[in-house]
Amino acid sequence: MFRFLFRKSPKPSKSSRVGKSKPSFRASDLPQGLGLLESIPLERIVTKLNSALPLDYVERLQYRVKAANPSMSDDEFACKWFELKRFFLMNLILKRTPMFSSEIDEIWHEMLMFTREYQRFGDQFAGGVIHHSPEREPKQMPGERAWFDWVYAHLFEFAPTSSRCWNGFFRNPLDEQRTDLLRKGNEDEIAEQWFDMEQAKRYPEVAETIRNLIKQAIHEARHSANSRRFEDTGWKDSLTNPNNMVYMAGAMMFFSIQDNNNYTGGMNSQWPVNEPNKHNDKQSNCSSSGCGGSGGSGDSSGDQGGGSSCSSGSGSSCSSGSSCGSGCGGS
Repeated sequence: MFRFLFRKSPKPSKSSRVGKSKPSFRASDLPQGLGLLESIPLERIVTKLNSALPLDYVERLQYRVKAANPSMSDDEFACKWFELKRFFLMNLILKRTPMFSSEIDEIWHEMLMFTREYQRFGDQFAGGVIHHSPEREPKQMPGERAWFDWVYAHLFEFAPTSSRCWNGFFRNPLDEQRTDLLRKGNEDEIAEQWFDMEQAKRYPEVAETIRNLIKQAIHEARHSANSRRFEDTGWKDSLTNPNNMVYMAGAMMFFSIQDNNNYTGGMNSQWPVNEPNKHNDKQSNCSSSGCGGSGGSGDSSGDQGGGSSCSSGSGSSCSSGSSCGSGCGGS
């Protein structure tokens, strides 16, 4: 499984995609629902998300996306659409929800072409339009990318094409400001800074999920700070399948706190001995893609892979026409 988390893969330009071989996308491999982990109480919210996306809307969207990408199969669209819906779900939870995939962002762009349907979707699901607007200059936000990866790993079961869609995971350490706040353990301050508390008031399940994520992040940060070696955390022994997203997210937390200057080396130490696809220190220079903010609360920002990004905060904006070079991690 590790090879899916870090492997780098050059992303061809849109014009060069036709006729080129691509990684295998199989809709049959996708988890049920959105693949929520057992501890995440968002099943009703996933149902609400799906009900806000009528079949006719999705079919017309798929037609437009495939018309612009003639080599795209139905399975590839299904896998990327699956990840975009995960992104929208994260939008209810996080105050800023970066869009780190230019390929998924292309589908989001097409959604916006159906203005009435898109507005109706936002109103029904998030209480307001999930905004997306362009910005000329992308900004580097690797800390935001690391936080996105940590939250994603604690919400969702890992799908075979997740890393391909999101340009790899765990290639950036959490920033010191974030880990310091987690170690201090002020839950109210963490909630206000990083989570969408307006949606928490709207959905009790979102409020519960936010509380659980905050407690888990504080636990991992404090445990990481008090353990001299990653092996001392005991996380590997406590998981039935240590080679999973939650385990690697824990490793990201540990090496972000204990050995930030050698983060890549620390993460590489968790790879199987014969794994040839360890990531390197090279940061991507991808342009940013999209941003989302739900219902007028904290808007979102976006970046790619290692992490170029748009600005965050109110009035979110992002650069369009994003592309990603070989510096991005994907499978």
